[in-house]
Amino acid sequence: MGKYIINGGKKLCGTVDIQGSKNSAVAILIATLVTDGDTVISNLPDITDVDNCLKILSYYGCRIWRESPTCVKINTDDIRNRAMPCNLIKKIRASSYLMGALLSRFGYCELPESGGCNFGARPVDMHINAMISLGATLRSGGKSLECRSGLTGNTVVFPSKTVGGTINAIIAAVKAKGTTVIVNAAREPHIKDLSLYLNSCGAEIYGAGSDRIVIYGKNKLTGSLHTLDYDMIEAGTYMIYGLVTEGKIYCRNAPIGEMQSFFSTLKNFGASITVCNSSVKTEGKHLKACDVITEPFPGFPTDLQPLITVLSGVSEGQGTISETIFSSRFGYATELQKSGLRFDLSERKLTVTGISGYRPGVMSATDLRGGAALIAAALNAGGRSEILNADYIRRGYSDIEKKLSQLGADIEYQP
Repeated sequence: MGKYIINGGKKLCGTVDIQGSKNSAVAILIATLVTDGDTVISNLPDITDVDNCLKILSYYGCRIWRESPTCVKINTDDIRNRAMPCNLIKKIRASSYLMGALLSRFGYCELPESGGCNFGARPVDMHINAMISLGATLRSGGKSLECRSGLTGNTVVFPSKTVGGTINAIIAAVKAKGTTVIVNAAREPHIKDLSLYLNSCGAEIYGAGSDRIVIYGKNKLTGSLHTLDYDMIEAGTYMIYGLVTEGKIYCRNAPIGEMQSFFSTLKNFGASITVCNSSVKTEGKHLKACDVITEPFPGFPTDLQPLITVLSGVSEGQGTISETIFSSRFGYATELQKSGLRFDLSERKLTVTGISGYRPGVMSATDLRGGAALIAAALNAGGRSEILNADYIRRGYSDIEKKLSQLGADIEYQP
């Protein structure tokens, strides 16, 4: 799984270029399965989740040309339905989007055993119910979905916000007969980015980014050119890396409009946020802990929850981090405890008491964003730290050791 070796205690200063959105990339790559012809996707992040998505597409018969690390061309004319590639499916959460894509394209899909990070129960019941609303039938003892005559538009009502369920419903509905209305849809930016891509292929999707999405089904979609939005989670990560090292970091091409809740939280800590066009500068010292609650977009993003915990740990006073999205997303806290994090955990609430600084040590990443948080602690600590299971982190961050080195960090990746 590789490891990072970090000699911390150095202020990080300079400019970092933000990658394309990981969450947009994996959704749009899977969505190419419902189109014909060629799609060219640019601003693609060079990460292992993207690599695994491309392997899945290749498995189904897509022809793929990696024109550069950040640009790929995909042809879907010769794809065929096959048994799920279990070894790949388990590696990424986005594999669940195959449900909508394969049902739309072939009228049949096995139910994937979704992968990705382990945050406790992440059921796909709402995904399945959305497919049933569009005319699919559960078969094989609940192990597959079938609709050989094609999906039919309908009203899909989600009892609670589900990002993956909303994405699956969109992918399934774009070629369904008639009109689909998604009620209580998730509003995350990558849902809007996915809809922009599909609309450029000939789909008619209205309302993406709101909680009510209307889709007029089309018989045929043709691949197109699409440039991904930028990654707000990567931007937030580097902003926190700057704050925990008392440095000054400029994030270039940060998606400013999507990050307002995160900016407000950092300001509550006492950080200075300066926005100029598509760049944001972050700096601050002697920060004060505050209470943070994760919420569906446009609230504070759950993917930045582990990073804000590290910041709380070196802020004055005591603050709480409440997790409302996932049932078990504090696994990283025990690893941070090895470097001095002081906390109390009660169900979905972490209470953090500030310390003067982290101490170096050996920690193991348990998931993608938790691993990025361990790097933050190691950057703050004065001395040599090792972050084991580093390949979790490479699932979502492109060239992280190179980018941090350019900002002044002493970091090395060892496979």
